[in-house]
Amino acid sequence: MSWSSGRESSFGALFLVVPLALSLGCGADEPIDGDEPVALELDADVPLGLALEPDDDAVAGTFSDELHRLRFRSETTPEGFELELELNGMIISARLDEDGVLEYDGFASSNGEPTQMTDDDRAAIVALNRSIEALGTDVSEDLARLRRFTSVWSEFPDTLDMHHQVQVGFRGWNSLCGQYGQFVQGTHDDWSYSRGHDRTTYYALLSMDPSGPCSDGTYFWNNNTWQCFEPDHSKNIEYAYGSCFGRCGAGCGSDTQFTKDCLDHDSCVRFGHSTASFWCNDEFSSTTDDWLFAPSCL
Repeated sequence: MSWSSGRESSFGALFLVVPLALSLGCGADEPIDGDEPVALELDADVPLGLALEPDDDAVAGTFSDELHRLRFRSETTPEGFELELELNGMIISARLDEDGVLEYDGFASSNGEPTQMTDDDRAAIVALNRSIEALGTDVSEDLARLRRFTSVWSEFPDTLDMHHQVQVGFRGWNSLCGQYGQFVQGTHDDWSYSRGHDRTTYYALLSMDPSGPCSDGTYFWNNNTWQCFEPDHSKNIEYAYGSCFGRCGAGCGSDTQFTKDCLDHDSCVRFGHSTASFWCNDEFSSTTDDWLFAPSCL
């Protein structure tokens, strides 16, 4: 199976093994807002869950549940790595070359036209990530990379261009392992407020504390008590924790990379903006070299 060149898919016939029945934790029987999911053409006897294809040189296979169908491939190359997902009529590819240039792309599988990430695409990637997480941490580097990739890209914004090249390491990553378990300042900017402004800045506890009951799972110190709610650039909010604040990726998972860029992205999407927000595009893009290279803290 050769890797794709340009806007073509590398997926061929898949020999499906290792079925693992899983479903979305947020209610697989409930429809997702937005367009109806577009299922891939998979054989009728494909089991629900994760199915890995035997391959000594890469990790490839499918994931399916009641709502989603995905194909994937992750391969280490002499230059770096190559990774590809197919879902909902879209192909997402990422390739790191020997010069440290990461090129990623998202395009329609039918005609190669540019496309954007949607709510359902993110939900499908989350479902795949959860199925990989269920395998535990003793997995190959190719599968671990796919796990990190799907965790981070499940937060890919609607408005960010999916065709991009970035020199990873140009900004560098700032690991916060030495500050794990402490409150660390996170910030972001938008047209109304700058980085470091009181309305965009607060201190978050770097921890593996799980999510709370509100939509982003974060607790904020408000009126002398911890509350799980959605503040909007409030100058009265100074402290927060929960939902694995500062970790690279959505929510909690196996990888424990805590970095400044990932903390700032969390501060953006949990303090006045949504995951899909245009205002958090720059914070999201800055996390690329973090999830690629920063060490796990635990």
